[in-house]
Amino acid sequence: YPKAVLSTYPPGFSEFGSYQGGNACPRLCTCQFSKNEIENGIIRINVHGQAHSSDEKPTQIAFIAAGFFFAHASFLRDVPFDPYVPWCFMGEEIALSIRAWTSGWSIYAPRESLIAHQYRPGRLGLPKFWESVGRDSGRPGLNTKLQKHVIRRIRHMVGYSDSSSELIQQEGDGIVLTDYEHYS
Repeated sequence: YPKAVLSTYPPGFSEFGSYQGGNACPRLCTCQFSKNEIENGIIRINVHGQAHSSDEKPTQIAFIAAGFFFAHASFLRDVPFDPYVPWCFMGEEIALSIRAWTSGWSIYAPRESLIAHQYRPGRLGLPKFWESVGRDSGRPGLNTKLQKHVIRRIRHMVGYSDSSSELIQQEGDGIVLTDYEHYS
């Protein structure tokens, strides 16, 4: 598996030290268009079924979870992070999955979860992702403005007809580079 990625949505936890590991892993293999107005109809990844430690080998899946993926360091050379999607949250996984697949990487679900993820940092008194953008930049509300441009770029990469290069430029968002033009 020279160009393999292991990825899943790790289970959540509520208290530090409470997760023991060994859970079955969700398989990221379905998706749907978001109905959330803020997400602007972006494709959202969903799970369907689980991989188990008794499986003979990891199951191939279609999508990468941004919260947990493991690959050889050459992944960063083949699929570098897009500098035009800063602070990306909505759309990050679909864009990363598409770019990985088109660069020859195969994605697999691990057979069991060995880590956990804190999905609700507010319960621990920590800022949420979108709160940290305004805090770090000293500009409250900056994330909302950035997200408009980031989601537009993701929609363009995926091929949404309402996010063509021409329409983006007409609205004053500058020239859009295709993946080939930018990453070659």
